[in-house]
Amino acid sequence: MFFSRKYLFTSKKTSYKGIASLISGVISLVSFLVCLSVVLKAGGNADARLGAVGFLSCLFSFAGVIIGIVSLVEKETFRLFPRLGTVISVLTLILWGGVIYVGFTVV
Repeated sequence: MFFSRKYLFTSKKTSYKGIASLISGVISLVSFLVCLSVVLKAGGNADARLGAVGFLSCLFSFAGVIIGIVSLVEKETFRLFPRLGTVISVLTLILWGGVIYVGFTVV
């Protein structure tokens, strides 16, 4: 035969905690972008509801980091979803930290 088929059999499974971390990270990133765009359209004037959404976004991001790290420690699981979830959640936490820092230094 010219082409031999190579199969890789593995016992690794998809980490459901990693998928949860990815979903949590995406939710927090989308809510950050929505809050930022609403505040920028309003000229910097935000009400308490946007602050609550921002706080919940930070909680989702923090939970995504913790769940992602826990799922990275699991053995015999694929690492793609936990890595993506952890990276997106850390990125969102850094973005929120930057917004909070700018808010305190400008005032």
